[in-house]
Amino acid sequence: MYNIEVFWKGVKVTFPYRIYDEVSKAQVLTAKDLEKLCIYTRHHNGHIREVAVLELMQKFPTECIPFVVQLIAEYVVEIAVSISKIITPKQCQEIQEFLRENPKHAQTIQSKIASYWDCYYKWSYLKLNDYPAYKLINNV
Repeated sequence: MYNIEVFWKGVKVTFPYRIYDEVSKAQVLTAKDLEKLCIYTRHHNGHIREVAVLELMQKFPTECIPFVVQLIAEYVVEIAVSISKIITPKQCQEIQEFLRENPKHAQTIQSKIASYWDCYYKWSYLKLNDYPAYKLINNV
């Protein structure tokens, strides 16, 4: 696997595309270490990723923004739906700032969203504009 490299507030952030450690939802929910919680958003199990990102968003350290944005672009639409339900105006503002700071990554995110919609979800969401991840990333 490879790592994702982005900038956030002028600092280079590098994190794995996926991790394959064995971890339970209980371990995610009781994680005290912010870095560990961020890394759980990269877990191979979509349920673990969802639990981790929702936990991060409730605590909302600004350091978590690259991890939230990465999850919006993934193929598990339920994660984008869950994020949409709890995202705050402040978090939307931070995501906008992150996307402006990383224009190439922002384009990759947009492309992945469109690709996953076309491949997996165009029968459920007839228009790309209706796809939850697309709506989320374009309305922040």
